[in-house]
Amino acid sequence: MSEAPGTEYLYVINYPTFERELALLEIRSLFGMHIEKKYFYSDRHIPPSRSVFIKACISILYRAGSLDDLVDLLVQNRVRYEQFKFVRFSVVGGGLGYREWLHSAAALGAVIQGEVDMYTAEHLLGVTCLEGQWVFGVYESCDSSWTAHDLKPHTYSNALSVRTARSLVNIAVGPSVDTSLVDPCCGIGTVVIEAASMGIDVKGYELNWSIADKANKNLIYFGFDRLVTKQDMHEITETFQAAILDLPYGIFTHSTPQKQQALIRSLRHIAVRCVIITFEDMDEIIEDAGFTIIDRATVNKGQFTRIIRLCE
Repeated sequence: MSEAPGTEYLYVINYPTFERELALLEIRSLFGMHIEKKYFYSDRHIPPSRSVFIKACISILYRAGSLDDLVDLLVQNRVRYEQFKFVRFSVVGGGLGYREWLHSAAALGAVIQGEVDMYTAEHLLGVTCLEGQWVFGVYESCDSSWTAHDLKPHTYSNALSVRTARSLVNIAVGPSVDTSLVDPCCGIGTVVIEAASMGIDVKGYELNWSIADKANKNLIYFGFDRLVTKQDMHEITETFQAAILDLPYGIFTHSTPQKQQALIRSLRHIAVRCVIITFEDMDEIIEDAGFTIIDRATVNKGQFTRIIRLCE
């Protein structure tokens, strides 16, 4: 039995089958690792609320090969928490059943110095067992307040979903939110809202005046500044660390293959790291514009299939 070597985190994720590729691309972008299971360990801390797929994070304090050994570790180290409680979380493909979790939480809670508080606990703790390894630590849940962004006053049917937009932001910026991001064809502003809610320095541009105005009204509705400018993408002179381009396909603004190619070429001059979303195979066009496609995924919405590429 041993204490965890340094700070390590256990992440528990979940996703529906149709979003699997998107979820795994996001995990690769945030953590730099490919995963097969719906839990993984990392020395990198990402707040669970950034992702629609991360359900819980445990800051690991102690590991052991058995529950008894884990209890002994807490006794030896005189672990103390005032006003604490254990939070149960499920792990697809592993973890503890309810009775086993209840027993383990009771055994650990009995040796923690402090008082259990089931209603106003200041400290949330987690315990589970995965592949024969017992893990104890501080529990951090996902705050899903971002789901309220589904209720924005202005939208249209073919806009990116809030879930997809939030994931695209994470894919574009990677682990750190201390970066600049642009959506040069931002439409109703879904990506801009999600980025702003994460504290990212974000700007949006939209050619259609009416849509740009509605995007700003959406931002104001959620308490953000007007971050969308009515401007042609080709006229953007500012550069950004990351960009997300959901290529217009002609529903609200007339578009042609030639115009789409021109947008991709202009994107090359705006940002180095870019997420490009299309409805058809445009790999050759993207590469001809000077991009290298380093990762990809597809995501379905109704009858549409979006191809997502992470490019540098």
